[in-house]
Amino acid sequence: MFQKDFFKLTALYTLGIIIIFYICWVFLQMALPEAELDLVQTLSTAFGINLPDSMELKTDTEERMFYVVLIIAGLSIALIVLNVFFSAIITARFIRPKVKFLTSSRGVLSTTWNPTTPYMLVRMSNFYGADLVDVNINVVMTVEEVRQSGAGTEQFMCYLPVQDFTPQRILVMEQRTPWSLAVPADILLGNSLTKNYHFKPGKPIVASFSAGKKIISVKRTLQILVQGTDARSYSHFVIHRRIPIDEQDGNKYVLHLHKGSFKSLPLRIEDESDLEKVVD
Repeated sequence: MFQKDFFKLTALYTLGIIIIFYICWVFLQMALPEAELDLVQTLSTAFGINLPDSMELKTDTEERMFYVVLIIAGLSIALIVLNVFFSAIITARFIRPKVKFLTSSRGVLSTTWNPTTPYMLVRMSNFYGADLVDVNINVVMTVEEVRQSGAGTEQFMCYLPVQDFTPQRILVMEQRTPWSLAVPADILLGNSLTKNYHFKPGKPIVASFSAGKKIISVKRTLQILVQGTDARSYSHFVIHRRIPIDEQDGNKYVLHLHKGSFKSLPLRIEDESDLEKVVD
């Protein structure tokens, strides 16, 4: 919750307040020597602390003077910290609200979405209290490999951008309307490292994305980045989701996608769990 910058800025802010206050007090003493301004009296007036009129404000000893000034300064610093902290919370909550954009925790490997091409589907919906506009979606697939390297092993992660998915942009994402993100599940992916990585989940993984490498274990994940604008506050939001695809350890292959399809839903859903409903 707390970061180094928070303490640094708060300390600088507090130090600045103390220095400015002290300089003002010194200048007032120079300008109005007849007022005989006392530091304790000035502090109590500045921070609204009402001391009894019958109380002698000039302290008897330097030690007592030190404790009085320390107490008043400590309380003022605490108020400054409280103000800075809660101002940050209010700014984060109201100026940059927490958009409730949800996706299914599990994807579906479907052959019925498009009879000619298998697709990996992810359900998503806006459960926030306002519409989301100009929603842009980016998708990459990450491949984490543990592979043979001489007498030992090495770990490597590769990012493979996905281009042919839909929808890539949603003009207006209304509240509680279900959407299906569709990613082709039989395509060639590539980046600067490899040009023809065959992505076809549902079958054992035999080839590494690096030519000539022997894989020991591999894990593939769909990474989804959603960006858009909240229509209520006109603030920008960024949301990241991970959907596990499959993994293989030796000869053991595990598909994390559900083979089938998502359950048909109405144009407006009430329960968040509806995004998880699937059929065989």
